[in-house]
Amino acid sequence: MQFKDSKQAQDLLSLSGLIVDEEMCINLRGRMMLCNKCHDHCPSEALQLSIDAVDLDKEKCTGCNTCMSHCDAGALRSSGFIPDRFLSTLSGMDEAIHLHCRASQDKGGGIVIPCYQVLDARLMAAATADGITEITLHGLEHCESCEMGDARVSLDELKRELRDWMGDQAVQLHRAKKQSRLSPGQRNFQDQAVMDRRSFLRFGGARTAQAAAKWLVPGMTMEEEDEQDLLPFYQADDFQQRPSFYLSPLVHRIRQVPWIQQVELPWQVRTVTESCTACLSCGERCPTGALKSEQTNEHRSLSFDAALCTDCQLCESICPEQALVVQPVSSIEQVVAGRMVLNRVRQASCVQCGSLFVARTGESICQVCQNEQELDDEWLDILSG
Repeated sequence: MQFKDSKQAQDLLSLSGLIVDEEMCINLRGRMMLCNKCHDHCPSEALQLSIDAVDLDKEKCTGCNTCMSHCDAGALRSSGFIPDRFLSTLSGMDEAIHLHCRASQDKGGGIVIPCYQVLDARLMAAATADGITEITLHGLEHCESCEMGDARVSLDELKRELRDWMGDQAVQLHRAKKQSRLSPGQRNFQDQAVMDRRSFLRFGGARTAQAAAKWLVPGMTMEEEDEQDLLPFYQADDFQQRPSFYLSPLVHRIRQVPWIQQVELPWQVRTVTESCTACLSCGERCPTGALKSEQTNEHRSLSFDAALCTDCQLCESICPEQALVVQPVSSIEQVVAGRMVLNRVRQASCVQCGSLFVARTGESICQVCQNEQELDDEWLDILSG
């Protein structure tokens, strides 16, 4: 990742610091309030959303990372808890698996995560696919008074969802006995930031740049300097797309998960009706790349990959023709089928302005030029009496 300033780099060094990639947020992409999940699930009310920003109050944020699994767009991630790395750690353990939340005071080995609310059914289903059968949870006795929120409700919901998907074959989550005595062992801390050599050098460079800025312009920090250049509202010409941190590990293990027969899988299939004009707005703004748009001089097309879809519903909200059709997935083959083309239309270059447009039979100029020509004709009619 690229650090914009030393403050962002310092945040990365904190325990499970939350990193906000607001350009991924569907509210900003759709220019309308479509989702409030991260705010609703934040136990410290540290997140505020608008169509222009995802505001994180760092004074309130406890680093629980609860919001991550509830963000369908992947706009929130952690400097410490990384789903793929967590699963690799689980599969690399030979003995019984013990999980500790940050509040756990039980001694002994195991894996330490920020809070049990970072776990969701997709992550635990992937763990089941890796052969994990039982996990003991330590520290739940502190949930009621924990500043990170009470994880017991989310754990109950997690267990219900796993039973719906896999029945008794799902990984079993057990609460540690109150007086459990763990033998000493190594702890793997998943609640702390990880920084590779390249990121460390960037961190050092950011610190140096901030010191230079203060020396050249006394009293002004780099953060204040950046704020002077901010636009009054969010806008973007090019939208980044990346797979979901929580869904991707499950996709890679989908055939190893012991799904119950005829269960409704946690994916959705999207198709389009004949009213789709191939405006490509949905494909350009889709945060995960499930919907993707492509253009050449001859054609423009819209395609869909069910394996990447988190059902954020942005596409349905912004489609001007309401052309998206959503259907549940009932078989693994629908998920692993790969990318399919939903719409492909011929494109031509306007003979007047040169811009590309969807050309119907016999058309040689775009709609804008057609409108201008019609206006010119109307004015000529008026002037000629």
